Amino acid sequence: MLLVGRGGEGVVLASQLLAEALAGAGHHVQAFPEFKAERRGAPIAASLRWDDRPIHRRYKVRACDVLAVVTPAPPTPAQLSLVRRGGTVVLNREERFPVAGPFRVARVPASRIAQANGIMSAEGRPMGNTALLGACVRVLEPTALPWLEDAVAARIGTRNAAAARAGFESCTRQHELVDDEPFEAVAPARHPETPLFPVSTVDSRANHTGSWSLDRPVLLDPCNACGLCALFCPEGAIAREDGVMAVDYLYCKGCGICETVCPVRGALAMEAVA
Repeated sequence: MLLVGRGGEGVVLASQLLAEALAGAGHHVQAFPEFKAERRGAPIAASLRWDDRPIHRRYKVRACDVLAVVTPAPPTPAQLSLVRRGGTVVLNREERFPVAGPFRVARVPASRIAQANGIMSAEGRPMGNTALLGACVRVLEPTALPWLEDAVAARIGTRNAAAARAGFESCTRQHELVDDEPFEAVAPARHPETPLFPVSTVDSRANHTGSWSLDRPVLLDPCNACGLCALFCPEGAIAREDGVMAVDYLYCKGCGICETVCPVRGALAMEAVA
């Protein structure tokens, strides 16, 4: 199983909680994360294996039977290409996923469940990871729900345990429709001359990390260019130019800290990236 999302969405914690639940149900388990160069807002993946026998493999999941997408954004073709034929994709999604492929799709309104239970990040975003876990258990091992609730309650409280049960109850298995777009697998792109383990001397400024963003800050008329947002921006993506504040969207990852620290009401707002 592969869990994917963005840094700060609880992907790694979700893998640990699901591992505890499956262990409680009597399985051997293995869970570990894969971090990128930058963590908050960056793509994050966590591998999870379970079996009735001891697990001897000690490497990341390269192809999975289950793909769980914690973020509310749709999975990329590259992520879907990792799912084996006949596998399952579990999505944090309200509406149906209009793609037909060699996999089954289950979805759950995990972000809405989190918001209803008051489970929000420091930036005010709904944390749908535990609700998604409830859907995963519904699809994979329904008898493990009590162990999931116990694991979640012990680690992060009863509200999250309630969200896990709500995710279990709200999980929908999707059926294909004739209008669904056929899925085409994406082969990993690598030039024949590219070394398997390349070494780069290019620093992080060459990576346009703004493409990782799900939201972005928009400066509005009440902004008085006090510069507090620039002071707290962890990416240095906000600066004062010609007496006004400007955002460099090539590097802004949409963490929302600028909105939190802004002292002027209505001067800055976060909007979803189209």
